[in-house]
Amino acid sequence: METMRTLTHEQARTRAQEHIDRAIAALPSDVSVTPTLKRDDAMECDRPNDKGPAGRYEVGKTYWLDDVPAERNGEVVDALSAHWSEAGFTVLADRRSSEDRFLSVQHPDDGFRMSIAESVEGDLSLGASSPCIWLDGGTDD
Repeated sequence: METMRTLTHEQARTRAQEHIDRAIAALPSDVSVTPTLKRDDAMECDRPNDKGPAGRYEVGKTYWLDDVPAERNGEVVDALSAHWSEAGFTVLADRRSSEDRFLSVQHPDDGFRMSIAESVEGDLSLGASSPCIWLDGGTDD
């Protein structure tokens, strides 16, 4: 049986960062954002939703968006929603009107998911995660 090819761990990290960089660039220009790394890891896909083989990983990166006043969170989330809509992302969850704002989307071409979430303290975090991948890209060793 041939191993299915995927992005490698490094390729997935790079792609996640590219998605995050584009999202940050889409924020309102007067919003001061200083991304501070919160998560940069690979977690095993225990129950992949794509019904693929076990042993693959999801690569994720998450950043806190600092220097965004809580009263501007709605504006920031709406700006990201517009950016993701224009970029062709599919909305997976949209809780922008709830007290704990949350928006999750998926890119139709590469399967990467992005999200923006508001903590109970009013801080925003921006994340990107890959579909399930083989860390080595599925090469036969």
